[in-house]
Parts: sequence; C-alpha cells; structure tokens
Amino acid sequence: MKSSALTELAALERTTQSVYESIKEGILNNRYRPGNKLTNQEIAESLGVSRTPVRESLERLFQEGYVTRIANRGYFVAEIDVHEVRELYQTREALELYSLGRVIETGAALPVMERLEAFNARYRTLCVDTLSRERLVVDSEFHLLLAQCSGNGYLYRSLAAIFDRLILKRRIEGFHDVRGLKPYQDHVEIIQAIKNQDLAAATQLLRNHIQGACTRFTQYLEPAPGTAEAEAP
Repeated sequence: MKSSALTELAALERTTQSVYESIKEGILNNRYRPGNKLTNQEIAESLGVSRTPVRESLERLFQEGYVTRIANRGYFVAEIDVHEVRELYQTREALELYSLGRVIETGAALPVMERLEAFNARYRTLCVDTLSRERLVVDSEFHLLLAQCSGNGYLYRSLAAIFDRLILKRRIEGFHDVRGLKPYQDHVEIIQAIKNQDLAAATQLLRNHIQGACTRFTQYLEPAPGTAEAEAP
C-alpha cells in the first residue's frame, strides 16, 4: 500500500475515533436521549464529516450496547429493560458488598469519610427536588468512592461501567420520587455503620438500599395499570 493511501487510512481512523467519542459523549451527557433515533446524515452534518465514519461509529456503539439497530429503521439510543436492570443490580450488589467488607476490614481514613459526607450533603439537596440526572450522578459518586477505597481498581472500573449503563440508558421523564430524604438517610446510616466498623449492619443497610432501588426501577419499567412511579437508584 502506498504511503498516500496509508495516510488517508490513518486520517479516516482518527476521524472515526473522534466521531465515536463525540456520539458516545452525547449519549453519556443525555444530548442523545434513550429511544432517540441517531440519523447518519444529521450527525455527519453536525460534525462536518462524511457518513462513513458516522456509520462505523454507530456500529461500534451498537456492538458495545450503547445503541440498538433496527432493520430498515436505523440506529437508536439504547433503552434499558427489566432483564438488564436486574442483572446490573445483582452485579452491583455483589461488587459493592465485597468492597464494603474490604473498607471496613482495612478501616476508612478520615478524609474518605469526610468526602462521603460531602457527597451525601450534596445528594440531600437534590433529594428534595425532582429527579435529575445530576442526582443520579452524585449518588453514583458516593457509591463509587466506597468502591475505590477497596483498593481494587478492576472492581472500581467494573462498578463505574454499571453505573454508566444504569444512568445513561434510563429515562427520567415520568419518574416520581416519593421517598423524600429516605435515600439520603440510607447513606447517613451506612456511613455511621462504617465508622462503627459494624460490618453486619453496614452490609444489611447497603443490601436493602441496592435491592430497593432495583425493585423500584423494575416497577417503573413494568408499572401496574394506571401508575408510573419509580425512584432513583
């Protein structure tokens, strides 16, 4: 292959990577919402590129589960279903309970506890407002900090990927959170159990917190006739 052809191929690969990152960022930032169609031509025009890197990027995102592909209709931002929700929460529970045990076993440093309390203070202000993506992100940051303190980088990255999927693939329109400050209080009690090095209490509190979130999410996806209530994880 001639050098000019190699140069063109490299340029196309860079463009495709840039387009892929732009579309993925749009999904993560909710610019492209769950269920929305991703049109090759519109994305190509908005990014100032040809349709080829857009098509290749959408196919890659489809393989990674960020978008769905429907024959004769095109690509759509992926939405989450009950089966995936349950699997994600089951995995989340296993990872978080393990990391919690490690945190209590090794002892959480004071700066870590202060950061947890700071996240939770911010979370408290969001609990009294309507459900927002910011609230979901702040909640995930609280739980990810605990995972980070386990010292297991692979566990942390795995849990972060789970939160990414739970947050980016869910609609927030139509969610009505009736718990008030209950999720904030759950965090307060978990923090106190960690301070007391009470593994049994902390484990039960965290397990109830995660399982309750899973139940509410699945109830929203499969609501009883005439209802549409769910709560944040």
